[in-house]
Amino acid sequence: MRTKRSASARDDAIGTTMKAASVAAAIGGWAVGMYTGVILLWPLIATAAVWAAGKMLFGEARQAILPSFCVQAGHFAWFVIGMLLTGQYLSPALFDATWLAIGLVWLWMKPGKAALCFLGVYQLISLPYDALRFSEAAWGTAANKALLVHIIWHVLAVFYMAWLYYRMTKPPSENDSYV
Repeated sequence: MRTKRSASARDDAIGTTMKAASVAAAIGGWAVGMYTGVILLWPLIATAAVWAAGKMLFGEARQAILPSFCVQAGHFAWFVIGMLLTGQYLSPALFDATWLAIGLVWLWMKPGKAALCFLGVYQLISLPYDALRFSEAAWGTAANKALLVHIIWHVLAVFYMAWLYYRMTKPPSENDSYV
């Protein structure tokens, strides 16, 4: 039998854990920001801009796909900005940008498991490839910093896609809607 006191103690423990996790995340974010510098700002600003636009453009029913969509759209925008700034239009980043563009349009037009799986295949192929390239790049170089940011965006994308996939597979409640 639970008492008010036992529920309160459990809630306090969860609250303390969340505070500790928040502090750890803030310190980690600060450290990554100090290491990568302005390189982190491009996808971060792009993701935030897509988030703000998505809050207005996505209807109430599609708000659930917004986190997954925004992280990947921010990554896509970073690829496009990078190709435009460097003039390397036929670089390997064109493959990444094309795959992400197709997946994002699919996810936007017809949210579902198939679109998530399409994007998931890209993320799960790119993540180990970028991790390998990161391990081979010299510490402190622009390539090393950019690859670290790519890895972070891959991990965020996988996390939000897994979360959305889970939400799509559980029995719907009256508050859940995706289309």
